Amino acid sequence: MIWLVVFSFRLGTNFQAEAKLREFEGRVIKVSGRISSEPLLQGSIQSFRIGRLVVKTKQYPQYEYGQKVQVSGSLQRRMINKWYSRFSLMYPDVKEVKPDKTKIMGLGWKDWIYDIRGQIELVYNRSIPEPEASLLAGIVLGVKRSLTKDFWLKLQKTSTLHIVVASGYNVTVVIGTVIFALAGWVNRRWAIGGGILAVIVYTIMAGAEPAIVRAAIMGSLAYLAQALGRQSEGFRLLLVAVLGMLTWQPLLVFDVGFQLSIAATLGLMFISPVIKRATGFIKGIGDDIAETSSAQLAVWPIIVISFGNMSLFGILVNGLILWLVPIIMALGAVTAVVGLVWWPLGRLAGWLTYVPLKMMVLVIDWFAEQSWISYQVGELSWLWGIGYYLVLIFIIFKVRNFKSRYVEMDK
Repeated sequence: MIWLVVFSFRLGTNFQAEAKLREFEGRVIKVSGRISSEPLLQGSIQSFRIGRLVVKTKQYPQYEYGQKVQVSGSLQRRMINKWYSRFSLMYPDVKEVKPDKTKIMGLGWKDWIYDIRGQIELVYNRSIPEPEASLLAGIVLGVKRSLTKDFWLKLQKTSTLHIVVASGYNVTVVIGTVIFALAGWVNRRWAIGGGILAVIVYTIMAGAEPAIVRAAIMGSLAYLAQALGRQSEGFRLLLVAVLGMLTWQPLLVFDVGFQLSIAATLGLMFISPVIKRATGFIKGIGDDIAETSSAQLAVWPIIVISFGNMSLFGILVNGLILWLVPIIMALGAVTAVVGLVWWPLGRLAGWLTYVPLKMMVLVIDWFAEQSWISYQVGELSWLWGIGYYLVLIFIIFKVRNFKSRYVEMDK
């Protein structure tokens, strides 16, 4: 109840801020700030966010996530629904704001993180050809800036766009690797603390998008509970993460990426166990099929309603490529580390990383070229999506209830 009051107050404050922005619609405004989203390059247009504003500018010069800029242009508004509008500046005047190097402390720690990320991207670009280099940067760092518009559309058409969004698996790998590396040197609590710190750094490096922030909160809380000797439960962790994020930024409730992240996580929690019982007899791939299918079933209505695109074989495509993601992440991390230390060794690691990347690109390219892989459905009401989820919840409840009765009878 207390959270609902706080959320309502924060949401009202954001709506008031939006009302003030509407007063400047069609007028020239000037804003300064850091680029708060990963710049996305599609064709000759480069787009990024500065707080609430979406900036769309020409392809060059290319800007970086976290870079401080000053933007001047005419404010435009596009109504998403009766509660929420998107404000943008189309082809404004953009100027980079140089950091003040006269400060005693020099560049801030965020600038250091952004600089490291830029160097890792450079290692990938020098070691691997395109589009594999951009795909690797997307899988490891969530960087989507260098993806061509053609390949972006292929990812969207095959329902594989999520692979270039840093999420739960990335967080698990980062925190698990750091804890394992520190385990022999410090006690477990300190190792977990180091892992949580590494996740914070990685979250900033990956663009701090809703999916990675949600995963970082859940992963950090789970390991923190372990360090304190407490038990943690997945749904409660998700609830804490969602409530915390919405308290901080209430307008995330309208963010498609945030919605997809929550839906996919709930699918893994509640749909996956049901499918695993049906596919568990398929040794080696039963779990992969269950996790892929559950996430796809959970996010399907949001994708169809938001983008008007229905991918009929998204589960199949994901099933064919997702097993490559852990391999690519491991090799990509090795390529980044050794490439930063010694460039020739990084190039050698890049050749090894190229193999699974090329396999993934070939699968995506082939399916994207098939006319039957997806089709446009036009605009659909959210009532249709609500009906879909109600039916899905009913089926899950019945299956779980049936299994409970079966277990009791068996006893």
